[in-house]
Amino acid sequence: MLTKYSKHRHKALTAGAVESLIDRLAEFEKCDSKRALASVELLCRIPSGRAAFAAHSFTVVPILVKIILKISDRATEYAAGALLSLCSASELTQRETLAAGLLTKLLLLVQSDCTYRAKRKAQMLLKLLRGSWPEDTTANSDDFACSDVVPFRILSLIEI
Repeated sequence: MLTKYSKHRHKALTAGAVESLIDRLAEFEKCDSKRALASVELLCRIPSGRAAFAAHSFTVVPILVKIILKISDRATEYAAGALLSLCSASELTQRETLAAGLLTKLLLLVQSDCTYRAKRKAQMLLKLLRGSWPEDTTANSDDFACSDVVPFRILSLIEI
C-alpha cells in the first residue's frame, strides 16, 4: 500500500522530476541546491525513483559526490543519503561512486563537524562499500612490518 508521501513521489516521477533535477542540479544556488538534494534523496527512497536515478548514474553520481562537503551540512547529508540509497541497490553504482572519489569524501565527512545524520550515512556508506574498495587502498596491516616507520614509544620520552 502506498502512503500519501510515496503517492506524491510517484506523481513527481511521472511528471519528469528526475530529468529536471539532473539537468539543473549542478546549476542551482546554495539554497535551491539543498531543496533539490532533499528531493533527490526522497525520490531515491522509493524503488522507481532509485531506478530512475540509477539510469542516469554516470551523470548523477559524480555530481552527488562533488557536492559532499561543498555546499552545506544539510546538502552533504542529502547527497550522502541519496548515494546510500543508490549504492544499496546496485553494485555498478558502488563502483561508480568509488571511481568518482567518494571514499576520500566519506573519510573526510566522518571526521568533519557535519550533522550527526550526515556522519551516520557516511558510516553506513563506508560499511556498504567496504567490499568494493580498490585493493591498493586496503593494504594489509602486515605490510607495515616491512616499512621504515618506527613505532613511537612513550617510555623513551619519559626517560628524557
